[in-house]
Amino acid sequence: MALSACNAVSNPSFETGILAPWHPSAVNVAQVSNGTIAYSGDYYLNLQTAVGNRGNTISQGLRHLKPHTEYKFSAQAQVPSPSGSEYCSVYVYVGRNATVGSIASVQLFNFGEWTEVTGSYVPKRENEILSIGAACDSEDSSYTDNVLFDDISFIPNDCAYGLA
Repeated sequence: MALSACNAVSNPSFETGILAPWHPSAVNVAQVSNGTIAYSGDYYLNLQTAVGNRGNTISQGLRHLKPHTEYKFSAQAQVPSPSGSEYCSVYVYVGRNATVGSIASVQLFNFGEWTEVTGSYVPKRENEILSIGAACDSEDSSYTDNVLFDDISFIPNDCAYGLA
């Protein structure tokens, strides 16, 4: 998928082969991988969840946003295979609070399939922090799982009309 030039996200498809400028919530929980499983292109992000049915996140500072303009968020997410989890949750938020700044959340029950995660947000400032997290639910809380991400976008509504 060709991502828009209006996208506020840097390295949205991980085609640079590196994680930067994304920052993981813990050491060694996020890695950029390549292979045919990618939604588009050659690379995707592999985010490992935490034990205890807890999540991990990746975050990126967004700059030069248009305050009071609605932005559409979109990303592709996949749980490649079950490893003891019943389902995984993906959650997206802006700022430091996952509740107040919530953009989107979805539960992934189908393993091995890409699912589009969408939402919208109206920034209050020119600079915000975008966070994307994943947690998986299992009866055995000692399990961790992996959730893949690709083609992440945060685009102002007016971009589609050639005004951005």
